[in-house]
Amino acid sequence: MDVSVFYDRDKFLRETELPFRLYLIYLVSFFIHIPARFSVLGLIRFDLVLVGVICFLIFSNKSTKGGRLDDASKYLLAIFIYSVAVLPLVEWPGSVVNNGLYEFVKGAIFYFFTVNLVFSERRLKLLLFVFISCNIFRVFEPLYLNITTGYLGSSTYLGGSDYAGRLAGAPSDTINANGLAFVIASIFPFLHYVFAPLNKKTWMLYAIIVPVLLYTMGLTLSRSGVLALGIIAFGIFIKSKRKVALLCLGVVGIFAIWSSLNDIQKDRYLSLVSEDSRQASTAQGRVEGWFTDFEVAMNRPIIGHGLGTSREANWNVAGNDRVSHILWAEIVQEIGVIGLVLFILYLKTMIMNFIEAGRLIKSRLPESHFLSRCTQAMQVWLLMNLLFSFASYGLKSYEWYLFGGLSVVLMNIIKGKVSEVSIENNGATKNDNSLAGKRFSLARRINRQG
Repeated sequence: MDVSVFYDRDKFLRETELPFRLYLIYLVSFFIHIPARFSVLGLIRFDLVLVGVICFLIFSNKSTKGGRLDDASKYLLAIFIYSVAVLPLVEWPGSVVNNGLYEFVKGAIFYFFTVNLVFSERRLKLLLFVFISCNIFRVFEPLYLNITTGYLGSSTYLGGSDYAGRLAGAPSDTINANGLAFVIASIFPFLHYVFAPLNKKTWMLYAIIVPVLLYTMGLTLSRSGVLALGIIAFGIFIKSKRKVALLCLGVVGIFAIWSSLNDIQKDRYLSLVSEDSRQASTAQGRVEGWFTDFEVAMNRPIIGHGLGTSREANWNVAGNDRVSHILWAEIVQEIGVIGLVLFILYLKTMIMNFIEAGRLIKSRLPESHFLSRCTQAMQVWLLMNLLFSFASYGLKSYEWYLFGGLSVVLMNIIKGKVSEVSIENNGATKNDNSLAGKRFSLARRINRQG
């Protein structure tokens, strides 16, 4: 490798600092829904303006021109091109143009920005800090409203003429109760692996936050959210070297949580395993809904009804006015089996990136290293999100694309770190005049600046 590569990267870090900072602002605006809180920003389409400026800065940077697309990028581009190419053949091309393509690009932009702007350990830390902070705010805001005003935001059918309230996102947010449960489940791995181990104070703060998150999860009455937390706990248990201690803590925790639930909450979660519970019919209805969604998908199985038309397909074919609540049925409904294959290939690339990152770290870096903890968090998150895909739509949602981009970023940073460690272990020092020594010195300097 030429030493100039390190100089190019050093220059690229400086040139992309502004778009990276704007990307962080965009993340805050996207998660907190800043335009919905300030009407002036909504009128000027603040998020769209930010995206436009960031794209301009990325494309105008000479360092980004002529670069090769990674495999995941190719699959995402293929989904977009395929969705445009089949427009003359789909059921509702107008909905695809007016809604589907826009929503897909809105989600996929997270991949594009992350891959092109986050390529240093410092930037990865900043991005995760913004992600965790914003989503904790999204959880605490409706909880605060619930405590102070009794706000819930959603409800669920209990049977007969009875309904029970469910905590959803705040009024300025757009997520329902299951969406809020997904937010809670998403931040758990990062709080546990990335945030808590920083020092004793963060461990104490983590110990305070966890019960609050669990209490909020109970208010959502989300069965899929509880299952997601179970998968996260299982992933943490498998990776831990203190399995006995975790098992004891888990048993005590489950008993304490169950004792604190009210009758409606207990009945809600019992409906997952018992047909005698009052809300068992709603659980059965969700399973039956899966079969109905796939029946709708089989109406046009090869090319689908069109990107972004799941709700229209369900209404016109099955009389259900909703988007499919299972990712895989949503994909087949909208872009058919061909699109499903492309998405699975994209997902496979993301999974392989996380697996390879874990393999490299295990052999070269200590478990306490940030990159090691970050990899573990993302692996557990991926395991959880695969489960949640059977209870929620997501083809056009941000999470698959943000974390797909993070899988690429993590691999690139880890490869650079492993190379740096290898050079150091081979005896290269800052004072070396050798090529290896220069590379090591430059890598350390980039790491400090990046």
